[in-house]
Amino acid sequence: MQGGMQALIKRFLKYWLPLYVYAGIIFYFSSMPKPLLDISIPYFDKFLHLIEYAVFGILMGRAFKSSPREVLYKNFKILAVLAVAAYGASDELHQLFVSCRSCDIFDLIADIAGGTTGVIFYGRYHCF
Repeated sequence: MQGGMQALIKRFLKYWLPLYVYAGIIFYFSSMPKPLLDISIPYFDKFLHLIEYAVFGILMGRAFKSSPREVLYKNFKILAVLAVAAYGASDELHQLFVSCRSCDIFDLIADIAGGTTGVIFYGRYHCF
């Protein structure tokens, strides 16, 4: 029993903790009233959403793929995309309650596109 618990903790620390930390970082930056970068390039913020959620998608796919439960690791791509989409939606809703921020459907589309790209990338290369 002791070895099984250690393996479970090791798996959590390696695969799930980075995902949770990254989700916390996303939440932290979404809670800021004013984004850090104020760049006037058209649609640059959508590009940032795409990159941010591509990393999130990689981490999400990696976490689900590492699961000992067959239903999770066999369906890791669809589950990871659904989880990324749900988190992106909750992040956009959260911004309704942050001053100077708003809920933007196009941000959510960029989040889902980025997350899906990250999951597909991880599914194809799973190099880490």
